[in-house]
Amino acid sequence: MISEITKRDYAMRDQKGKVAFYVLLWKRKGINLKVFDDYWRNVHGPVCARLPGQYQYWQFHLEHNQGGLWPAIEGVEYNTLTEDQFDGIAELTFTSDSERQIWFKAAGILMDDEHNLFSKAIGYNSSFENSKTYVDRLETGIPNGELNILKFHVMVKKADGVSVEAFRQYMTDTFAASVVQSDLVLKFRLHLFEEVDNSRPDAAGVSHFEPPEKQYQAAFEIAFSTALEMEAFFASQEYAAAVVNQANYVQQISPFPERTAYTFVYDGKMTIAGQRSSSVAELIAEVGAINQLKDDIVSLMNGKSALASYATL
Repeated sequence: MISEITKRDYAMRDQKGKVAFYVLLWKRKGINLKVFDDYWRNVHGPVCARLPGQYQYWQFHLEHNQGGLWPAIEGVEYNTLTEDQFDGIAELTFTSDSERQIWFKAAGILMDDEHNLFSKAIGYNSSFENSKTYVDRLETGIPNGELNILKFHVMVKKADGVSVEAFRQYMTDTFAASVVQSDLVLKFRLHLFEEVDNSRPDAAGVSHFEPPEKQYQAAFEIAFSTALEMEAFFASQEYAAAVVNQANYVQQISPFPERTAYTFVYDGKMTIAGQRSSSVAELIAEVGAINQLKDDIVSLMNGKSALASYATL
């Protein structure tokens, strides 16, 4: 939970994460949303956190895109089909592509566990410095639960007929450059994606395939302190400048509201949630059990690991 929202900009803390693996995740049929949330953050997350190579690892638990949140621009679509409504995003960053490849080689151990959680998992890669935090006024970079703000993960498809290069230039030089001029925006983080690697084999009962017409070419994370400030942003000159000629470049914008966010690796180190699960991290923070952060207990609970050092909550 955020103790204070300030005007200080913390965007530099993400700068070492040069490339990303950004995974859209659909809940498996047969389990309810609470079971999905709890298993993903308390069981799957700590397993993933122990894999080598990663610099940051967040889970974003989302609501579906119900429409009606974003101001309509003529020529841009905002609705998401039922089969395209995913339930969460796993975002992992790496200091280099070689570190990402180290993680990929170790990640096979996660495939069996995917079957317990997901029906579909579509992974997007960003190339060097194509995942960037432009502004971040949120005091904590390692959330573990609700943030008590409005935050959205917004998926973007480019317009037919426009090149990837022109689309990316619009997203960076026009959209991002204008959005971040507004003091109403607490956080803005932009990803520019490569095509999905459809050669990635499916896991048991989990699809890794996404046809080209359903793929996204970008996503952004944006946050506001209140609904009033969000609406004031949409009425602002900065937003008007951001969406000039948007339909020439963008076919679809799909905002997914964030319910909760969890951090399992930060600055190349496991957080308490990564070491011992999100729920245990919540209890340690609630009680103020600082002894649980000491090296002897960390070593006792986790054994030797390349990521066995920790980031404080």
